Amino acid sequence: MVKKKRKKADKYAHLQEPQAELDYHQFGMMTEDEIQRIARDFVESCSKKGLERILIITGKGLHSVDGPVIRPLLKWYLHKLPQVLSVETARRDRGGEGALEIKLR
Repeated sequence: MVKKKRKKADKYAHLQEPQAELDYHQFGMMTEDEIQRIARDFVESCSKKGLERILIITGKGLHSVDGPVIRPLLKWYLHKLPQVLSVETARRDRGGEGALEIKLR
């Protein structure tokens, strides 16, 4: 009789998963003010719901003439919001350089 090896489950994996996500691909062309307003509204809504980890998908900016716009703007802007504890580049399996993982207070 051959014994099959069971893959060990990571019992802590769910602790790192984003509880909500926002994808900027759905909006099309926007001004900087619109980008910031959408992010602020999303963060405020998530904070009111008691969420602690969120994901914002910005894209890598490969189709922008002057390179990435949304991601650098949001990295700078999100740090100014009182609800935001940290902003990091997303894990590779969640979008890597094309997304931001945000921890809320």
